Amino acid sequence: MMQKRIFSTIALWAIAVLAIVYGASAGFTLIVCALALGANYEVCQLLRKAGFEPKLKYIQVSTVLIFLLSGVDFYRYTNLLNACALSQSGADIVAALSVAIVSVMALRDPYGPYFKKTVLPTAAIIVAIPFMLKWYVVVGASSGEYVDIMLAVWIIAAAKFSDVGAYVIGAAFGRHKMAPNISPNKTWEGAVGGVLSSAAIGAAISWICGMYNIFPQALTPLATAAASLFIGAAAVVSDLLESLLKRRVGVKDSGAAIPGIGGILDLADSLILCAPLAAAMKYAFVIIYLNA
Repeated sequence: MMQKRIFSTIALWAIAVLAIVYGASAGFTLIVCALALGANYEVCQLLRKAGFEPKLKYIQVSTVLIFLLSGVDFYRYTNLLNACALSQSGADIVAALSVAIVSVMALRDPYGPYFKKTVLPTAAIIVAIPFMLKWYVVVGASSGEYVDIMLAVWIIAAAKFSDVGAYVIGAAFGRHKMAPNISPNKTWEGAVGGVLSSAAIGAAISWICGMYNIFPQALTPLATAAASLFIGAAAVVSDLLESLLKRRVGVKDSGAAIPGIGGILDLADSLILCAPLAAAMKYAFVIIYLNA
């Protein structure tokens, strides 16, 4: 199991690196969009097991439109701050319209189960997955610069290495259960190991990318490591929320697409709550940069 997980992790990061190196912002946008589409599919499958009927095709079309607008290089037409704002606004409008339209669908059966079983889960998926994950693209792809892409990659890496660290440390030293009613295998030792792993990978990315001038100079390895502690903690909570959903429908993994890891949703779970942190850090960096 451990070997499969390590192999899958290396393979996935290799694919991501190739997409970014050869596709730049478009490649990064495509990777995150594909992740969202896969997570959408799997969460729909989970909710159907619980008796809900979300509209998958509608969700997927909305997701593609959200990421198309998030990944537009507005920087060539305006400045850095406006580029982020325009990417965000366009994607937010699509998300809001998608939720509004699916809400109107409730009028076809206002007193039946349609609203609860179809409208609510469809709107919830749009808000919880593509709307959240698109922040990585707003942060990394709206300007078309590798510095911004690596800023988003840092957040993603810190979140995912929180998973890896929690798994490895928890398996070796875990003794105290963190949330036995939600995820019996998760321990406090593993959570601490995951958060420290986030800090370590954050510092490494800052140091390595800083040598090639593809990382914000203001984010030193020490500053990046400190910020990564918060990312790692958010990743732990985000992962627990997905575990709660799986617990409610009685499954261990959301799918079997990735050997050793599980499904696409299992890959995306820790990234969801970290996405707003990515946006907050990007805007803080932009403001500092503009006032420097």
